[in-house]
Amino acid sequence: MKLILCEGDSWTAGDIINPKLNHSYVNHPDNDSYRLPKVWPYKLGKLLKTKVINNAVSGSSNDAIVRRTIEKVLELLETNEPDDLFVIIGWSSPERKDFYYNGKWETLYPAQLEKRNNKVLDNLWKVYTEHFWNKEEYISRFMNQNLYLHYFLKQHNIKHYFFEAFWEQKSFQGLWYVSDLNRSIKGQDKTSNEFRKIRDKVFKKVSFRKFIMKNYSIKNREYFDDGHPTEKSHEMWASELYKDLV
Repeated sequence: MKLILCEGDSWTAGDIINPKLNHSYVNHPDNDSYRLPKVWPYKLGKLLKTKVINNAVSGSSNDAIVRRTIEKVLELLETNEPDDLFVIIGWSSPERKDFYYNGKWETLYPAQLEKRNNKVLDNLWKVYTEHFWNKEEYISRFMNQNLYLHYFLKQHNIKHYFFEAFWEQKSFQGLWYVSDLNRSIKGQDKTSNEFRKIRDKVFKKVSFRKFIMKNYSIKNREYFDDGHPTEKSHEMWASELYKDLV
C-alpha cells in the first residue's frame, strides 16, 4: 500500500485542540498542524512508512463517514491504482443519525442533551428521541452501512479494515448486534448473517475504547481526557493496528 485513508469521528480525528487557538472546533484548519501528528492515523503511517490521509471529523455520524469515504475514494482513484490504497474505518456510535436541513447535514445524537438554539432542530430532536430512536432502527442501519461500504470497496478492489471506536453496550458482550438481532429485528436474519460474514473478514475484534480500558480506567487522565483518548492512547492504538497490518 502507498496511501492509507482513515475515516471516523473524534476518536480518529482527535479531540485535541491547540490551547493557543481562540476557538473550540477540533477540525478547524488552524488546528491541523497541532492535532494531526498526535492521533493514531499519523502514528500508524510513521510505523508503516506510508502516507496517510486523516479524513475523520469530530462528532461525525456513521452516515457521514460513509458519504465522505465514498467521495474520497472515488477522488483518489482518479490518480491512484486500487492496489495503492488501503481504507481504515473507525465507526462511530450507530445511534447518531444525519438529517439534511437548511443546506447542510445535521447530526442528532440522543446521548447529547444540549440544545442547539434552533427551534426546528430542537423539536426534531425531541420527536426523534421520543418516538423514532430505537435499537431496531439504528442496529439495522449500522449493519447496512457496513455491508454497503464493504461491498463498495470490494467492488473497487480496495483493501480495508474496520473497527468500532467507542460505542459498546455491555449487555451485548462484544457482538451486540449479532446476538440481539434475531430477537429484535424480524425478517433481518439473512442480513445479520451476511453482516457476520464480513465482520469476520474485515473487523477488528476489540474496539479502540475497550482496548485501552483493558489496562487503564477512563478516569486515568494519562490515557483519557474528558472521555477521549490522549496522544499516549492514540500511540498505543496505532501500534495495535500496525501488528494487524504487517
